Amino acid sequence: MSDAASTSLQRVVSDRHFLGRSLVTTTVAAVISAVALIAIVLCSGGIVELLSRNAQGSDVGLLQADPETAATTIQRIVDAIPLLHSRMSALTTLIFAIVVLLFLRTALRAFAQEKVNRQVSKGVNRLREHIQRHALRSNPGDLTGKQRRIAASLFQTTAQQLQDNAQRWAFTRLTTFCDLIALAALLIATQWRISLECVIPIIVGWWVARIETKRHQASANLLSEQVDRGLQRLTEDLGKARIVAGYGMENLEHEQFKANLSGYQSKHEDLRRQQLYGGWTSLLIMITTIALPCFILTRHLLARPAVIELSTGVMIAIGVALVKLCLKRWECVPTSHGASTVAAEEINQYLLRVPPVSQVVGARFLEPMSRSLQLNQVSVETESNPELLSGLDLKIEAGQKVALLSLNSAEAEALISLIPRFSDPTRGQVLIDGQDIKRVTLESLRAEAVIVGGNEPVFNTTVLENITAGQADISRQDAIEACKTAHAETFIRQLSKGYETHLGDNFAKLDVGQVFRLSLARAIAKKPALLVIQEPDAMLDTETKAMIDDTYQRICQGRTVIFLPSRLSTVKRCDRVVMLHNGRVAADGRHEDLVRKTELYRHWEYMRFNVFRSDG
Repeated sequence: MSDAASTSLQRVVSDRHFLGRSLVTTTVAAVISAVALIAIVLCSGGIVELLSRNAQGSDVGLLQADPETAATTIQRIVDAIPLLHSRMSALTTLIFAIVVLLFLRTALRAFAQEKVNRQVSKGVNRLREHIQRHALRSNPGDLTGKQRRIAASLFQTTAQQLQDNAQRWAFTRLTTFCDLIALAALLIATQWRISLECVIPIIVGWWVARIETKRHQASANLLSEQVDRGLQRLTEDLGKARIVAGYGMENLEHEQFKANLSGYQSKHEDLRRQQLYGGWTSLLIMITTIALPCFILTRHLLARPAVIELSTGVMIAIGVALVKLCLKRWECVPTSHGASTVAAEEINQYLLRVPPVSQVVGARFLEPMSRSLQLNQVSVETESNPELLSGLDLKIEAGQKVALLSLNSAEAEALISLIPRFSDPTRGQVLIDGQDIKRVTLESLRAEAVIVGGNEPVFNTTVLENITAGQADISRQDAIEACKTAHAETFIRQLSKGYETHLGDNFAKLDVGQVFRLSLARAIAKKPALLVIQEPDAMLDTETKAMIDDTYQRICQGRTVIFLPSRLSTVKRCDRVVMLHNGRVAADGRHEDLVRKTELYRHWEYMRFNVFRSDG
């Protein structure tokens, strides 16, 4: 894995986090839980010791020292606890201790997992914030919706994959590592030579099993692809009925089909044998890794004299079994780390993309448009359409009302996205009052050239903040006046809290016409010199149409307005109709003239407003 990919993941979680302030308590909890595991094993050994003494008829407590021998540290601790001096009280105490230790270990691991999950979630959410910011900067001119889909996929699917795998990797790595270190210390302190004899087969078997599993999986994947291709080839043969019947090729095709079917069957059998062989190999390795430690321990326990006591043998057996379990858990660490790294790098590569539109150094402030908007030899290319706009020339005088039409709606949308520089043309210039908009500040340009989308959503906030759009220079009174102009005041007053109603909970109650009027009010509050209005495609009731028409009449005074209309009445109201076709201006004039003179325009009108349609 590349260094850049690893660095991407380290922004979310890395080894240094385990010793940093954010996860130091998590590391401590993992260490204590590992110590608790060792204590459980020791208590289990003590219970076996007590049971063996009971079988011998002795009521002596746990590990009472011989007065003539030097007492070990553990013996001194046992002698200091009266409950461990008799067999029954010692047995009860040890069982109670195991229960408490199990509860403690479970609680500590749950605490560690919660802290790790919280740490990883914070890192992933920071990446989500970066994705959101980058999408807002990069996606306004996304004509095909591809970039929006990429950002949504990264925000939802990829970020969630990163979070799940990084949480699994961090928690398993930390807790399993601590458990392995603690178990190693226990086995060394108990009987290191015998423990080593038992652990080596476990480690070797685990390593061999990993290698064999990868090899068998690779072979099985290759055979599976061959089987799928063979089945696909057989399926394609079923579609040759017409040509086979027409040329009398039934016998030839049947023989070929039988040969392909035989090949498919052979590959299918190879795949089945490979899977069976892999399963038997894994089973044999598992049995061997279990049998060898059992044989070694049994041999030492049954030797005369016995090399180790029964309680010691049980502790070693439990310790070795726990080592095997830890190694099994460790197998997911590389897989989780790899998946996390891939997801983190995918997000990082998206964030490193340069936005298609940027502000040049030394950009000037744009004054409100007073003369004209001009497009000179403008071309726009997309992946699906390399000539969406091709050498387009268009000039719109200040104060005009223009209807922008096209059989391919993407052409009109591409043109209007150039005006506020949501995207830049592949070639050509966009001029406002003779000034190239690439050389003006984005803030001043977008303050004077505003687009109202026909299907814009509302913000997940209050009605007032939906109108002001977070702009401090737009007062409450300005917002209210804008709503009155757009005839949005009538339905806003009927909401539960008026202008303070949170639309995130009430969006379902607003119809298309109300949302559109809210969008118009938002644009009106900015008082732009150039306004682009894309009407909604959905049908509107008569009352809503009348209110929108009145709004148009009010806002078009002293302002340049470009319509992307969905209603014929809007087209007729405009001073000028511009028809785009094949990336260029195909017709330009008033509605009445174009109906008589332009076949393309008549075709557009018929397709949109013929008698079989009820909207318009």
